[in-house]
Amino acid sequence: MEKQTIKVKTSGNRLDTYLVRHFEGAHTRSQIINSIKGGRTTVNGAVVKAGNILKKGDLIDFEIRTTDLPAEPEDIELDIVFEDDHIMVLNKPRGMVVHPGAGIRSGTLLNALLFKMQSYKSNSLPERAGLVHRLDKNTAGLILVAKTAKSQEILGKMFEAHNVKRTYFGLLEGKLEGSGIIDKHIMRDPKYRTRYTTTDNPRAGRRAITHYQGLGNYKYGGIPVSFVRFNLETGRTHQIRVHAKSIGRPLIGDPEYNHKSTIKFNGQLLESVELEFLHPITNKVMNFSVQPSIEFMQIKNKLTSI
Repeated sequence: MEKQTIKVKTSGNRLDTYLVRHFEGAHTRSQIINSIKGGRTTVNGAVVKAGNILKKGDLIDFEIRTTDLPAEPEDIELDIVFEDDHIMVLNKPRGMVVHPGAGIRSGTLLNALLFKMQSYKSNSLPERAGLVHRLDKNTAGLILVAKTAKSQEILGKMFEAHNVKRTYFGLLEGKLEGSGIIDKHIMRDPKYRTRYTTTDNPRAGRRAITHYQGLGNYKYGGIPVSFVRFNLETGRTHQIRVHAKSIGRPLIGDPEYNHKSTIKFNGQLLESVELEFLHPITNKVMNFSVQPSIEFMQIKNKLTSI
């Protein structure tokens, strides 16, 4: 069971919409609706409907249970990089969805984790099978999972405080040199509801900060390509993908933000290659890294230096 108290920062939003934006994919809309309808999520102590309009300063007591999860356990092989009694670090393959949703109910990382956790003897298992952050379907690489409710609570606070270092490699279309910071608010695209976009309005969307370092400029069949390292200071939905597009250097293969690309690849060439954080129980510094996937390297090895 997960419980959280949230203080509303702006007025005028529906309860369900506000929570969907607040959790940014950590919980699906159906999970949130189930919690509201079941009376497990309240506003200022009162049971309300999903369409309740919030006011600044309202207190939302949010609770989600295993019964709110629209997923069944499935025996799916996991690439486990590290595991102890409290946490797991997994290497997620490209193409695997993290959470069920949008008609997808099986084959997800959540399905696999629910199956694995059936063997755990803990009396305090985490909600959402311990998922404390997410990767997009076509983003491969490292993802951190809590194995106990206590670990999940601590890790959740660490992510909220931006105390987990996440490093990504990406191949971008266009030339990018040096290092820099992209500090732009991200909001849902009003024209395409499955996409996001940046905005110059500081009152719209949520602030997102991405650090980047160019690692080399190349060509792919005459098209300039940049090999770039990214570090997330915040963790918004599609953050790196949206920020990369906003500076005119979209990720190769990105179906939402670079669909007109002449370089064809099934999914964005973006991978989570390093995680660094304090262990939630021992406080030991934990650092994990993986090499880019075979698919990523097949494209990179075809690049020629400029």
